[in-house]
Amino acid sequence: MGEKSYTEAGLSSVHKRVFLCVVLGQISCGYALGITGTALTKATGPLNLSSFWVGLLGAGTLIGLFGSLVVGNIADKIGRRPLFVSHMIFFSILSLAQFFVSNVGILFALRVGIGISIAIDYTIGNALLIEWFPTKKGPQFQSFLIIFWMSGFVASYLAGTLITGLGDNTWRWIIISSAIPGLIAAISRLVIRVPESPSWLASVGRKEEARQLIRKELGDEYTIPNEADAVEHEKPASWGELLRPGVFRNVVVGGIFYACQVFPFFGIGIFLPLLMKNMNISNPATSGILYNGFQIVGACIGVILFKYISRRSFIVSTFYVAAAALAVMIVWKSAPSSITMLVFSVFAVVLSAAVILENPYPSELFDTRLRGSGVGAVIAISRVGAALGTFLLPIITDHFGVYATLTVCLISLVLGGVVCQIWAPETSPKFKAKNAKAILAVDLVADEKI
Repeated sequence: MGEKSYTEAGLSSVHKRVFLCVVLGQISCGYALGITGTALTKATGPLNLSSFWVGLLGAGTLIGLFGSLVVGNIADKIGRRPLFVSHMIFFSILSLAQFFVSNVGILFALRVGIGISIAIDYTIGNALLIEWFPTKKGPQFQSFLIIFWMSGFVASYLAGTLITGLGDNTWRWIIISSAIPGLIAAISRLVIRVPESPSWLASVGRKEEARQLIRKELGDEYTIPNEADAVEHEKPASWGELLRPGVFRNVVVGGIFYACQVFPFFGIGIFLPLLMKNMNISNPATSGILYNGFQIVGACIGVILFKYISRRSFIVSTFYVAAAALAVMIVWKSAPSSITMLVFSVFAVVLSAAVILENPYPSELFDTRLRGSGVGAVIAISRVGAALGTFLLPIITDHFGVYATLTVCLISLVLGGVVCQIWAPETSPKFKAKNAKAILAVDLVADEKI
């Protein structure tokens, strides 16, 4: 019939719709995670928060992200679209509810609920994007997502800095501002027609439905890929399959890579105002804005490098360079303020470039049928690092000082670098092909000598 796989189609309307809806979710998630630090800085007095509660509330959203462990498996069973379209409504309602809360326990519960919603967006949004986009374009567009996520994260810092003069309620207006991007994302997903994943439909045996959807969105010349493989895997994914030797290694490596990266990213990023007060930096407010600006710069640099560097090289090198920057700050405590800020900016650029891989790399570690469960498990493991970093940072800073905090972050980065250098698989199609050609060339030379 001459039909081609839909993963070979050029970019079209359906890809733009999926990408726009995923992007709006990324902005909302970045904003909701980033707004915590500035809001809690203003809430310490009105809510009489100890360093324990500041850390726990800061980690609440990240604790909720453990929901990805369940969400991914649900998405592998019922599909990507239902939860993807509806969960931002839940996100927005919880964001608004924070304004009316004075009990820290209830506020913590709301932060965990928002984290569960973010887990849905991370897990399902990534799966939907990679399963709709052309094979050669998917990872590249996934790498773009971090720029939008970072934009939301940085915007929250600016909003938290600018929202002032409202007395004891200042923190309430700051923290509920995350409902604005949330509502925009929710309305967009209700209005914009986002279809189900064709490859998911095929993987659960609904092949004809997948074909009809592809024809409707892309034209009659396209169909589902690898139909024989789709027939073989009609049985729904199970948790036990993540424990298979090859798959389990990818879960562990993906989780450690993600956890060791987000431990310092969230620990430092969310409580940046607290750190700036305790470091040898003049004018903490301006320095904080510069730090966040360099995060955007780093994300843009990461997107450019993503196309030219192998996944393993990118992961390992950024771990070690970011660790080196922290080591300089820890060893040279008496450095002039300008030098400290320069080194801190290098750290911000490198770590922000590194997080580009947090979207494409976990998705590339698993096939379509296990992608939701696999990515969900990786995200859940990573939240151990993110939640610990956010929970422990204000406590460590309060009891042992800011340089003890930076030392813990340094250890996390070195650990991630060593583990990934030893075990992380190469998933870049371009570099995997190069490696395969190199191996083939060696084999041919060996055959000739024989």
